[in-house]
Amino acid sequence: MRRSRAYLSPFSTNQLHLRNPWVVTFFAFSYPGFGNLILHRYAKALILILWEIFINNQAKVNLAIMYTMQGHFEMAKGIINERWFILYVGIYMYAIWDAYRTTVEINKQYLLADREDAPLVPITMGPWDMNYLDKRVPWVALAWSVLVPGLGHLYVHKVISGLFIFGYTIAIIYFSHLPHAIHFTFVGDFAQAKQIVDMQWFLYLPSIYTFIFYDAYVSAVEQNKLFEKEQSQFLRLNYRKKGLRLSQLLREDKMLVVATFEQSLFLELAITAIEQLGISKRDLHAFPMNKWNEPRKPFDSIHRADGFSMLDSAAILGTCFMLLGAIYGFELKWGPILWGIIGAIAGVALGIVLKLVMMKKTNYGTKKISSEVVLMIQCEANQWEAIKKILWENTALGISTVGEK
Repeated sequence: MRRSRAYLSPFSTNQLHLRNPWVVTFFAFSYPGFGNLILHRYAKALILILWEIFINNQAKVNLAIMYTMQGHFEMAKGIINERWFILYVGIYMYAIWDAYRTTVEINKQYLLADREDAPLVPITMGPWDMNYLDKRVPWVALAWSVLVPGLGHLYVHKVISGLFIFGYTIAIIYFSHLPHAIHFTFVGDFAQAKQIVDMQWFLYLPSIYTFIFYDAYVSAVEQNKLFEKEQSQFLRLNYRKKGLRLSQLLREDKMLVVATFEQSLFLELAITAIEQLGISKRDLHAFPMNKWNEPRKPFDSIHRADGFSMLDSAAILGTCFMLLGAIYGFELKWGPILWGIIGAIAGVALGIVLKLVMMKKTNYGTKKISSEVVLMIQCEANQWEAIKKILWENTALGISTVGEK
């Protein structure tokens, strides 16, 4: 095959999947380099991100933006460094353009790779670490990212991104004096919080924070989908015989056990345990269900990962509202910390509400999908009890039999 859908290394999972070009473009607009980081193009992302923090600090772009939004135009003119600002504009526009263009091209590559259906490697090991496909809860990835930036990426085993995000964010938090500002804010000393916070550094955080939890969430969703694709491919190749007829399944000398499963490693554990009972592979038949046209739920989970993300509009509005809250909060009583938090919560909530309203207007289905794989086992009657025990212990959704005596 010419194209693979994913590459697993001990330190990360780099995969092709469909992305909304405008969402990627927004993150490149909010922080140059993040568009490439979400596309797993780490080398280019690192160059653009480090350039952004260097040139922005030299030109004082963040402070100029803050004073402009507050209406202090003379202060904005006075703070901006024209020599560095001219250099800033060209790279900034390139980052936005490149994020959109690359997303469109990668989407084409994904469609071709998916049609080729190249084999996927489910596990890789090295001397330092191992990486394997498994299902992870998207909302857990989001929660860890909100708690400490970088931990959500480590949860989905994106070690390179997680390490970089953790170190980069901690550095910005340190230089912005955020811990001290949070302390003064929560003891009610808002004037001291405003005085101690460095807004040039602080205004990086709205774009960084919302990107981090969005990317961790989407990475968990897409890795769950990758796990399902690899497992479905494995079952099709090894436990689905071409030309199989119903008459071949219903035999007088054997009973037929039918079980349904959600896609998880428990399914493969059940199959291997049944084979250890002496059941031949030719007597095992697995049928992964095609879920393309089935209605989906709005929220992804460990058992459901169809990629319909609730967080694209939430992340965009959360970034904008958090940035505005921090800017205008600098002149309001409660200060930039509380108003930034209020803006982030309001933006995320508004984004989720808008997505739910859009789904309702388009009659987007919310019916739960239960069974994902049908497993059929031809066995002797005296093997039935052992097989039933194995199936229940490995989270079968339901079991039935044909030809039981």
